[in-house]
Amino acid sequence: MAKEVGAEYDNVVGSAGSSPLQVSSYRFAEFELDLRRYELRRDGRVLRLEKIPMELLILLLSRNGDLVSREEIVENLWGKDVFVEIEHSVNTAVRKIRQALADDPENPRFVKTVKGKGYRFAAELRPGGLAGSKPVEWSGTAPVDRVTSPQPTVLAPETQKNHSVRPIWIAVGAIVPLLFLTLGLWRLPGGPRTVSLPHFEVVPLVGLDGVEKRPAFSPDGNQIVFALRSEKSSGIYSTLVTGGKPLRLTSDPSDSYPRWSPDGQHIAFSRRSNGRVAIYVLPALGGVERKLYDGAATAFSYAFDWSPGGRFLAISQGDQDKTHAKISLLSLTDSKTRPLTAPSEQDLDIEPAFSPDGSTVAFVRSNVGGMVSELFVVPADGGEPKRLTFDQRNILGSLAWTSDGKEILFSSTRSGSPSLWRVSASGGDPHLVSAGSVNAISPALSVKGSQLAYEQKLFRDDIWRFDLKDKKLRQGIPVPVIGAMGWNIRPQYSPDGKKIAFQSSRSGYSEIWVCGSDGSNCGALTSLQGVAGAPRWSPDGHYLAFESHPKAYTEIYIAEIDGGRPRMLTTFPGVDNGGPNWSRDGRWIYFNSNREHGVFQLWKVQLDGGPPIQVTKKGGVFGIESADRRFLYFAKFETPGIWRMPLNGGEETRILDQPGGDVEWCNWALVKDGIYFLDWGSKSVGRKASIQFFDFTSQQKIPILTLDRDPSDGLAISPDEKSILFAQTKLSESHIVLVKNFR
Repeated sequence: MAKEVGAEYDNVVGSAGSSPLQVSSYRFAEFELDLRRYELRRDGRVLRLEKIPMELLILLLSRNGDLVSREEIVENLWGKDVFVEIEHSVNTAVRKIRQALADDPENPRFVKTVKGKGYRFAAELRPGGLAGSKPVEWSGTAPVDRVTSPQPTVLAPETQKNHSVRPIWIAVGAIVPLLFLTLGLWRLPGGPRTVSLPHFEVVPLVGLDGVEKRPAFSPDGNQIVFALRSEKSSGIYSTLVTGGKPLRLTSDPSDSYPRWSPDGQHIAFSRRSNGRVAIYVLPALGGVERKLYDGAATAFSYAFDWSPGGRFLAISQGDQDKTHAKISLLSLTDSKTRPLTAPSEQDLDIEPAFSPDGSTVAFVRSNVGGMVSELFVVPADGGEPKRLTFDQRNILGSLAWTSDGKEILFSSTRSGSPSLWRVSASGGDPHLVSAGSVNAISPALSVKGSQLAYEQKLFRDDIWRFDLKDKKLRQGIPVPVIGAMGWNIRPQYSPDGKKIAFQSSRSGYSEIWVCGSDGSNCGALTSLQGVAGAPRWSPDGHYLAFESHPKAYTEIYIAEIDGGRPRMLTTFPGVDNGGPNWSRDGRWIYFNSNREHGVFQLWKVQLDGGPPIQVTKKGGVFGIESADRRFLYFAKFETPGIWRMPLNGGEETRILDQPGGDVEWCNWALVKDGIYFLDWGSKSVGRKASIQFFDFTSQQKIPILTLDRDPSDGLAISPDEKSILFAQTKLSESHIVLVKNFR
């Protein structure tokens, strides 16, 4: 958010001799900038100009003719101690000013660039209006329109008795702050000086051991409630923003997404169990839980929000297939639901958030694959949703409205690693939140808007290897092979066993990387600046197939190991196509697509062209041909397990109840005699994750390795079946950060 530059308005020179804080407008050429209305007009017609460019234009006008350095611009618009990408942010603001003024950058009339220094406003200013009968409201921020419609007021008898003297005190209350501000600006001999606003204060909230998630402010802004994941103390907690020992409210590890009731007396949260999600409420100081809602859980967020009046919850209501959800209003009077949105078969709606006045609900619409999501708003009484972002990137975690209901804060990967952005609720370009650092997700704002909280997430998933003595026995201990900050997941050995392809976000974006089998000589194979993942080697080792999303949906790509730009494989437009794998002869690519009513099925397509051919009828998300090419083994999205069907067609048979569905479809490897798979365990019953072998002959699951750390995605077997690669978490930290003096 811009540091307010209102205190810089006092420098304009006009024949009217206007004194500080009296200028109500600037006029130049055919333009007028009205400070009262915070509007830029051309021949009386209002021009669209966003807040940051508007603040910069006001600053340049106030310093008419003088050089304004880039450093001064950053300090005035974003704050002295706040990090911002100077080149990009300032250039963007200047470009938008020039667009609004139709100012040719090669031959500018208004904003001239002083190369390597900054900018100056070059046009002649004509005297603007003076503050007269309609005073300019002043609060240290840029002038804005006030709602002046009369509001009915019921006065108590004591208030009516003294009502006649109120205008006097109102006048005094308006004059005194203005007087102090004027004296503050002019108390130095050199003339006016800039009023210094408080700088951001960024501090950790509580610093507990574990993963702190999903902060939410109490209505009075004095407390924050959040979810904690840790070995011994998971649950919902509340704490004072001023510090102190947090109060533990629940103890179930699946409890999450806490929200205060509007009156501050209760806290609601969601709990996931056995494929379903329930919303509970309990007193703010702890006590008996009461269930408000029970429904099907999707593989995605099950967040919700209270309406400001406390009569409704906006929920993400999931379908039984786990891949679809819509935003609905749940009445807390009769427990009935009313849908607000109707997403297509390729999308699902999550993360609802009411506007402060309750008239609008913001939400995130994601493709079923989960790699692309956009921000929308919809009227709370029903209507057509309006799309606010067009980034074709991922939005992470909760949404937060500003206290005036004009903007929405959200976390996005639109510029690489997750960071906080703000966008107008009526549409426009998002702007980086200067107080939101890298890896910031799930923003929350206090009602007054002067406090911001968010999750700051640090994570690192490394790739490990262990050797096998035989198919059922491990030899030695696991050793790390590939590591770096971010994701390093879904490893795959090359057919000759000399290289490893994997998915990594070490560059800020998720790309395909290739290393030697010992982790040496690592290099990025792709640079698509999106989410590229799930690599699979061709049988000859010359190519890699992987999934990525060039626009709204996931597509299949083929890349040569020796270089060259990856090419997109023609599958189905307008739907998700992912999870590629090669046929044993290298002529076909198996892939999943949700073109059939949004349900993932397996298809295959020839590399040299031709239409895709459907393989499964009852669901499928990832398939591997057996070595003898008699069977296709595959996983499903909706249901845990591995299925088998004859390669030439026939009925499918479930042969294993693990691994899980959803995102775990890649956590298994097929060999001649069985399947190696990852069992994620269960923290609720104290069962650790493990890697196991399912023997086709004995039909038994044989434990191979118990993991000391949480696993991540991916499992691979070497071509000689003597080594296994897997990914596990080395670092997973998420702490609530509190930002004071936010603006």
